[in-house]
Amino acid sequence: MKMFKIIAVTATLFAGASAAYASPFNAMGGVDGLSMLSDATYATVLTTSAGDVPFLRSQTDTQALQQRIANNPYLAKSVHDQGYEITDVIGLDASGSSVTLYVL
Repeated sequence: MKMFKIIAVTATLFAGASAAYASPFNAMGGVDGLSMLSDATYATVLTTSAGDVPFLRSQTDTQALQQRIANNPYLAKSVHDQGYEITDVIGLDASGSSVTLYVL
């Protein structure tokens, strides 16, 4: 029975850590993501709610993010092709090779 409890607690902790890492608003996505923008060639642009704006802005320097997008012609085109302006972008999630930009 003790072994079952250990396995159950371990599984619960692992599932919680995995869920936190999979969050679309990964806290480190803002920090690490800015460095990924120079090599990115495409980004998915998603609309977020007004309630998420304070969190996204606290994780990313919005002006630096918008400047890096403007300096990357592929990302600038990607944002415009999806019907948004670069100044609409308020946050990002960059994990692996995918970049997701959030607009209000």
